[in-house]
Amino acid sequence: MLASEKALLAVLNSAPVVDGRVVETLDDPELIRLRDRLQAVIRGEAVPTTLAPYLERVSRRPVMTDTGVEWAQETASDDGRAELVLEWARVQQELPGRLRPCANPECTKFLIDHSKPNTARWCSMADCGNRIKARRHYARRAERRG
Repeated sequence: MLASEKALLAVLNSAPVVDGRVVETLDDPELIRLRDRLQAVIRGEAVPTTLAPYLERVSRRPVMTDTGVEWAQETASDDGRAELVLEWARVQQELPGRLRPCANPECTKFLIDHSKPNTARWCSMADCGNRIKARRHYARRAERRG
């Protein structure tokens, strides 16, 4: 996983559920607002244009190198929010459908599925995956008895 993907997931997963309550781990209100907008876009609850304000001061210019033309990104601020939106866009383009919420309805985290078959469902198999599988197992056993 790329460092930029890790940074994106760190922000997306910065309000985990702990003991049944959402715990906020960010202290920057603007970053919280961005995280909430990104989460809504990924869940399909908001359109991507809600992220446009974060890219207003971003531009790219062509730079000639020994191998050809490359694009240099320039941002007017150094707060990192534009980079998070650009990383989200890169993941959407290069890994379509692989950035998604955890399948555990009680979880608020997200994952980027790098598996070949694109079948990962949980933010963590050790946490959410095992819990959900255990619940299903016990529900099936109770159903057979009942």
